[in-house]
Formats: sequence, structure tokens, C-alpha cells
Amino acid sequence: MRISIVTLALGAPPYLDEALASVGSDRAFDIEHIIVHDGSDAEFGSLSRRYPSVRFIRGEAAGATAAAALGVKATTGDFVLLLHSDDRIGPDAFRMLAEAAAKQPDIRIWSGSIRIFKVLPDGREIAVRQLSSRYDTRMSLPNICDNVPLLTARFIHRSVYADVGNFDPDFPESSDREFMTRAVMAHVPEGPLDTCVSEMRMHDESRTVHGRKSAIPPYLAEHLRIADRWLQRPGLPDGERRFFRNWRARESFRLFTYQCRTGLWNDAWVLLCRCNQQDPLWAFRACSAVPAIWRRNRSQ
Repeated sequence: MRISIVTLALGAPPYLDEALASVGSDRAFDIEHIIVHDGSDAEFGSLSRRYPSVRFIRGEAAGATAAAALGVKATTGDFVLLLHSDDRIGPDAFRMLAEAAAKQPDIRIWSGSIRIFKVLPDGREIAVRQLSSRYDTRMSLPNICDNVPLLTARFIHRSVYADVGNFDPDFPESSDREFMTRAVMAHVPEGPLDTCVSEMRMHDESRTVHGRKSAIPPYLAEHLRIADRWLQRPGLPDGERRFFRNWRARESFRLFTYQCRTGLWNDAWVLLCRCNQQDPLWAFRACSAVPAIWRRNRSQ
């Protein structure tokens, strides 16, 4: 079995040494590591000389989503895992994947757990959040849409990308959630690994895990478009249609709240009118946010 690791890099990532060290050099596993680099020729050349065992691909300067799609397209392994340049792979992830895949070759996505950590000024490392139970890590619409999509904690068979499609550049802020939603809706067979696959570093420069509070999270508008795309699909089963209606309502309410909080009253009013016009029951559907908030907070 061959495992492909895809890492995105911009410039000279400060934590890349740790990320590569977590992959290791255990010859028991056939590892293909691809780094898609968006940066200068000098930085590209310096990194490729520094890490000769890694395959470097030049990015197209079209953003992280396009770079991830380019990396996935270049993979040749059986399973693909995304590793951010500031994160680490869990120490038992490869071994657990090899054992599980040998026993159940029909499983096409193996889901592990994540540990979000931060390094204190004195050098101590602490865990900020963990999602480790099967309830939190399994592929389901509530987990994917209302919690962390866990893309970096899932080994995905390369055939899945051929079947459901690659990452969509139309959703640069939520491409992981949009892709995993497609995988759930396609009923891709999934199994639990019951081990930590992704150790995600919280720091101020991170695009995915940081402590800063954005005025209005840019992914909220994309969530509405994802929901609309599914709701416009003919033949959508009633249960899934109800989920996407409720999810759209609660994400609309989140966006409305942020707009009011930041003083964008006109935008908030336009959003409110549009929501009422599209779905007169949207305010009642927004009440489904209570269990969604509980799902997000239970793993803090």
C-alpha cells in the first residue's frame, strides 16, 4: 500500500521541519510526499534542495484550494492525506491505517482523531481541543457541517477524488467542508482508525486554527452557497433536504449576528429580508443551532 501526503507551502514555512519529521522515514510504509509551493523561484529552489526526498510541485498562485487540488491530482498512492505545513501527523497513524486497510479493503475513507495544540511562550505544549470519539469523528452531515470537517485526519482513497471530484476553487474558505459534504452525500464507505491522525498547531498566522476573531468569518457566506447548491438539486431525499434547510437557517442567523455585531445594519437587514422571502420558517429552523452549538462545544 502506498500513502500520498500533500502539503501546501507558501514562502518558507516556519514549522515545515516538524511537519516533515512527523511523516518520518519508516521503510515499512511506501510514502509519497508532495509539496505544492506557491512562492518565489529562490524559495522553491532552496526548499527542494533542503528536502531532496520530497517531491516539489510549483503552484499556480491561485490560492490554497487550487494548490490542494493540484497536489491531489499529482498523487499516485492508494490513500491521500493532507498535511498542513504547520501541523503534524500522529505517531501511530500509518501503522493503524495499514492494519485497518488490510482487514477491510472495501473501506475508502479511514477517519482518525485530531488534537489541536498550542505552544506557550515558555515552550510548553498544551492541548486546546481534541476530537477523538467515534461520535465526533465519523462522517455525517452534522459533524461535517457544524463541527470540524477533519479533512486532515482522514485517509482518503484516491478513487474517491475521481468519483466525487477534486476540491472546488469556488469555495476557497470552506473547500474542505464542501468536499467532505460531497463524500457524505455519495455514501463513501468509511471506517474509524481510533488513533490521532492530525495534530493541528494553533498560532496567529494559521489559516485554519488561530486564536484571533475575524469581524465576519468569510466562510459563512460560502456555507449558504453550499446549502443552496444542495437544496437546488432535484431528487434530494427529504432527510437531507431538511438538514440543509436547517443548516442554511442557522448559518444565516450566525451571519446576521456578526453583521449586527460589526455595525453592518444595512447588510443585516438585506439578509433578513432575503431569508424571510426564501423561507418564511427560517427563524424557526435557526433554532436547530442549539444542538449544533453543543456539538462544537462538547469537545473543547
